[in-house]
Amino acid sequence: MKRYLCLCLALLSGGAGAHPVDEMVQGAYLTLTPGAVQLELDLTPGSKVAEPLINALDPNADGKVTTAEARVFAGRVLAQSTLTINGTALRWTLDEVTVPPLQNLKLGSDTIKIYAVAQRPDQVGAATLSYQNRYQPVKSQWMANIFLQPGAGWQYGVTGQQHSNDGRGLTVKYTVKRP
Repeated sequence: MKRYLCLCLALLSGGAGAHPVDEMVQGAYLTLTPGAVQLELDLTPGSKVAEPLINALDPNADGKVTTAEARVFAGRVLAQSTLTINGTALRWTLDEVTVPPLQNLKLGSDTIKIYAVAQRPDQVGAATLSYQNRYQPVKSQWMANIFLQPGAGWQYGVTGQQHSNDGRGLTVKYTVKRP
């Protein structure tokens, strides 16, 4: 019994921290809030593909990423992410970007986080949100998810959603109500 329990624990703990070393994982977390859509875009490069990302973050190769360099990088990434509501394109505004130590990125053990917001009108009724991430400096895996944050008298409900086959895109049908 002890041997079986040890084997089960070893199997369960073995893959929990798995991360591909030869590609970048890109996670887009969209939050529908009153009057806006918030984006958290997480970029986690594997150790074998981190170099092009580091070169883009640190163009002068001094081993340090300044706030200005990080914001320029994030702007380029956001320019390749599109958002529409009912077919109308919305513009991302960069809020913040956090860059871990470059050594952590080289090891494939940390994540760049880009936070942005797109303003949108709230209107009662049905709506469709479409998000597309076209950023691909290296081989990547993509995912996108939607979250709802009601407030200021607005309530939201998802009535349907569809992910693209490659994970880059997300289409969400939702309703907006005022109680």
